[in-house]
Amino acid sequence: MNEKFINYFKDNFFDNNEDLKVFLQSLHKHIKKSIRVNTNKISVSELLKRLKKYWYETITTFNDKVFYVERWENYSNIEKRLGFSLEHLFGYFYIQELWASSSVFYLADWKIDNKEFLILDMASSPGGKTTQLGEYYPNSFIVANEISRDRTPQLISNIERMWSQNIWVTCYNGQFIGRMTETFDKILLDAPCSWEGIVFKSEDTLKYWNIKNVTKIWSLQQKLFEAGLNSLKIWWEMLYSTCTMNKIENEWIIENALKKYPESFRVVFQKRFWPHIDETGWFFVCKIVKLKSIDYKINEKPELSNTEIKNLTLNEKKILDKFCDISWLDLSGFEIFKYIDEVLILKKSEAINKIKDRLYFIKFWQKIGKIEKWNFTPNYYIWRDFELPKIRSYIIKDDLELDNYLRWAQIWENITDEVIQIKYDNLNIWLWTLDKNTLKIKNLFPIWWRRK
Repeated sequence: MNEKFINYFKDNFFDNNEDLKVFLQSLHKHIKKSIRVNTNKISVSELLKRLKKYWYETITTFNDKVFYVERWENYSNIEKRLGFSLEHLFGYFYIQELWASSSVFYLADWKIDNKEFLILDMASSPGGKTTQLGEYYPNSFIVANEISRDRTPQLISNIERMWSQNIWVTCYNGQFIGRMTETFDKILLDAPCSWEGIVFKSEDTLKYWNIKNVTKIWSLQQKLFEAGLNSLKIWWEMLYSTCTMNKIENEWIIENALKKYPESFRVVFQKRFWPHIDETGWFFVCKIVKLKSIDYKINEKPELSNTEIKNLTLNEKKILDKFCDISWLDLSGFEIFKYIDEVLILKKSEAINKIKDRLYFIKFWQKIGKIEKWNFTPNYYIWRDFELPKIRSYIIKDDLELDNYLRWAQIWENITDEVIQIKYDNLNIWLWTLDKNTLKIKNLFPIWWRRK
C-alpha cells in the first residue's frame, strides 16, 4: 500500500501500530450492499415483504430506512437482481451505501420534516443524497446543483425514477451559487473530494495518493464551503460531508472558514465513519449553524429566468382536461406548464416564487406527456405514478410473462381497447397502444429500464 498514505494516517490518527494495522486491514474488506427505502412511495414493511419474494434477506442498520441486503440461494431462471426489480424501477428504493446516506440523515436530525423549506444541494450527481432530501423534506423545494453537464443525465434519471417531484436541477459553478446571499433555509454540501473512501470499490484510489493532490481539491472545497455559507440564511443549518478521512479536506475546511469569518457559524455535530469501527465506508460529516452574515465577495452576473416555460393556452387546457375526464387523472395538486409541446407539472408551493426568476433550471418539473395534433399523448410517468380508474387494465399473468415484457418482447392480445394499462402485483407498469389493423400491442416500456 502507498507509504505516503500509511505515514499520514499513522502521524495524524493512530498512537500505536496495532490500531493502524486493524485500520489498514479493514480497507480490503467488502462493503455490504445496502438500500434506502423511499418512504414517500412505500412503507418499510411493505418493501421488505416484497424483497422476500426475490429471495433477499434484509438486515437493519443504525438508519431505520437503510438496510443491508443479502441474496439467498435461488434456482429461478427469472431475472431478480435488485437493479432490475420493478420496485427499483418504480423508485421504491435506492441502492446506496450506508455511509452515503448519513449526510441527509444528520441534516434532518433523523426525522422527516413536513414543513416547507428552500433547500440547496450544492453537488448533486448522481442523485442519491438529492432524492433522499426529497424524502426527508417532502413539502420543501430542493435546488439540485451539478457543475458537470455530463453528470446531469444520471442525476435527472434518478430524480425521475424516485418520483422526486420537489427537486429542481441547475448546472452552475458551485461558487456562482454563493451570489444568492442568505437565500436558503438548509444546505447540503457533499463536496467533491479525493475519494479515499471508495477504496473498497477500487484499491487504485490510494495508489497515487499524496498531499499535493489532496491540497488541490482542498482549495475547491474551501471555496464551495464559503459560497454555501454566504447563501445560507442566518440561524439555519448547512451539512458539509466528504468520503475522505484526512484532516485537510475535513477539519481544515471548517477551521479555515472560521479563521476567515470569525464567529460566523458554530459546529453543531461532527463525526467520522471508520471502516474498522463502524463497519461501513469512510465518511466525514459536519453540521453547522450560521450565526451572522459574512463579508463575501460576489462577482455580479445577470440573473436568468426560465422564459421558455409557459402556461398552457385555453385550447391546450381543454385538450388536457378531456384526457383527465376520460381517465379520471387528478392534477389538482400541481401547477401545469408547457415546454414547446411537452406538458409539465410542478407540485404547488410558494417556494417557487422565491427563486424561479433567479436561477436557470434545466429541470424543475415532471413531464407527463405531449400535446400534438390536438391530442394529449401521455408518457410512462402518467401510468407509473398516477391512478387512472377509468382506463381498463391488463394484468400480467406471472413472472415469466413479466420477464418477457421487461426484456421488450412483444405481447399479443386480441383486445379492442385503443389504450390499456398494464399492471402486475398491484403496480402500474406501463401503457399499451393498439394498432387496430393488426391488433398488435406495442411494448412502450422505456428502453433505458428494460432488462438485458
